[in-house]
Amino acid sequence: MKPANKLLLCAAMLVLGATAIAEGGDERITASFSDPSRPGILHVGLVEGGIVVKGGDRKNVIVETHSDPELNDEADAPEGMHRLPQQASLAVEEQNNQMSIQSSRPANLEILVPKRTSLQLSTVNNGDIEVEGVDGEFEISNVNGSITLTKVGGSVVAHTVNGTVVATVTRVSLEKPMAFTSLNGAVDVTLPAATKANLKLRSDNGSVFTDFEVGLLHPAPSVDDTRKSGGPYRIEVSKGIYGSLNGGGAEIELRTFNENVFLRKGK
Repeated sequence: MKPANKLLLCAAMLVLGATAIAEGGDERITASFSDPSRPGILHVGLVEGGIVVKGGDRKNVIVETHSDPELNDEADAPEGMHRLPQQASLAVEEQNNQMSIQSSRPANLEILVPKRTSLQLSTVNNGDIEVEGVDGEFEISNVNGSITLTKVGGSVVAHTVNGTVVATVTRVSLEKPMAFTSLNGAVDVTLPAATKANLKLRSDNGSVFTDFEVGLLHPAPSVDDTRKSGGPYRIEVSKGIYGSLNGGGAEIELRTFNENVFLRKGK
């Protein structure tokens, strides 16, 4: 391990009471929220790499970095030379029950958290985001990769540019709006059968499918008259599908530009 990385990990251990183990080029850090009796908030931001978060009956947080064989590819090495592997520079900070994890180099992270944890996750390149078995408030963003949420509860805002959004939600926060959106990928969401929601569904270049009984609404076209100030008079009819589930509730949006939308009824 590089000396700078050793210092960084040691600093994290002193602040968080964490332990780190090096195994085959991977790192493992154990940390805790300030007050484990309350739900914590986890922030993870990567430029390159994937994020997997799994919830369970635990009080601490375990962060593992996994090396990517492609990062050590010798294809572009100068003749007669080989690439030396470099560790991801991992920084973990915790204050007031909010934990932040960042890496300055490409990294694939697997994180184990208490079941009741809110998540703010983002990555840009060469990685998917997966969450399983966590209950909280989720803000999840990807650019070139998919988002998969399995058996999650609470409220979700999830968006990717180039990838699919697949979510199975087992509990919906009644008062929290949710959104599942992609630019170039399918959006496939399963909600509990008894979910009360106002729906906004849209696919610009695809179709919308559901096995829910949706009470369809037909909103009036929007009118914007700015002629008195020298502007245009504009009438717009939305392509979106508006409706309600089980009498209505908080707004839930499913939208993609280039693929289909699927809204499924959970069993």
